[in-house]
Amino acid sequence: MLELQTAGHVGLDARESREERFAAPASYSIRLFETSAEIDRAGWQKVCAGASTFMDLRFLAAVEAGMKPACQFRFAMVYAGEEPVACAGISAMQVDFTDFGDPRVSWLVKYNPLLWRFRRMKMLFCSLPGSPGDRSLVIAPGADSARVLALLDEQMVRIANELRLDAIVYKEFMPDHISWMDPLLAHDYARVEIPPMHLLDPAFSSFSAYCAALRARYRQQVARSTRKLNGSGITMTVLTDPDEIMRLYGRDTHAMYCEMTLKSDLRIEVLPYEYYRELVRAMPDRVELVSLIKDDRIVGFGWCLKDGDTYHMMYAGIDYALNRQYDLYFNLMYTGFDRALRKGVKRIHVGQTATVFKARMGCFSEPRYIYAKGIGFFMSRIFRYGSNFLVIKKPSNPPSDIFKRSA
Repeated sequence: MLELQTAGHVGLDARESREERFAAPASYSIRLFETSAEIDRAGWQKVCAGASTFMDLRFLAAVEAGMKPACQFRFAMVYAGEEPVACAGISAMQVDFTDFGDPRVSWLVKYNPLLWRFRRMKMLFCSLPGSPGDRSLVIAPGADSARVLALLDEQMVRIANELRLDAIVYKEFMPDHISWMDPLLAHDYARVEIPPMHLLDPAFSSFSAYCAALRARYRQQVARSTRKLNGSGITMTVLTDPDEIMRLYGRDTHAMYCEMTLKSDLRIEVLPYEYYRELVRAMPDRVELVSLIKDDRIVGFGWCLKDGDTYHMMYAGIDYALNRQYDLYFNLMYTGFDRALRKGVKRIHVGQTATVFKARMGCFSEPRYIYAKGIGFFMSRIFRYGSNFLVIKKPSNPPSDIFKRSA
């Protein structure tokens, strides 16, 4: 188990000259918190107002409770004088390179005993588990991101050295974030493109309206899958009551998610059952379980989260023994799309896998990036010269031409 240590308040300007300190508009300092309960709540909420739900204090508490002891946490806040200007979630965990690395290198790692260290890599992330395609770092507008990142990274490196970790990774960032994250390049990080996030900007009020606008070929494909549910006894529903969710979502149901994750060629994390239990308890107003139910048993599900005008279709699972007969995966996706469209959101996040299928649903892709560097003589060179092999490359597909011209 990895145990993080806390440094307390550390000031950037303590290492600057007297002239530099007087020239600066405010001194920058950083504060680390051992638990989410100790966070400067007013300051965190001020900085993160308008940020994604993955920086909500309730989400932090749920992840912290659901992921221990496999994952250890710290929470950082940077101040300009007395004013909070940045917030970050930090986590330390062990990962297997073959779960997400370039397939050619992963093959070598799997079958060469000399490289087995890469199957038990100890990593420090500026990121929280269970926040797909999003970031756990918020810097307030007008703050000096270079100074913020310098302070934050100093503490990240200190923790990594104390725990003898292999690498540090900041993830996941959109193209608009590059300008204020690139100061990390001066600290020996490599910016690495990872599989993109698939997105849909809705133009319809329901999945029925969406289907009515499809060209005949694509509409027939949808109908072919939905017809398989006729007379099957499978009902499509959205569970929102926490007690009902946890009554139906047992460990046997969770095993479907684990199986789907293990079949994926990109699996940085497999979240435990406790993570979902804590998330439902902490955020009952935002978490939904899109479900396919047969005989009071879930045979397909998707964990979804509504965040203002954004709908996140996050993690899913299906009974593979029934999938071919009933097209469970496709029907689950259609049910999730219908729920998101009826919510009237402006954007749907559809995940980073199943690229071809999602392009055929009209989704477009938006790049995502991480910043990574190794710790120590050996790992620093591996990450510096092998950054292109760190994460599997998944080319994005442009949205298919699926709609009728009149649509």
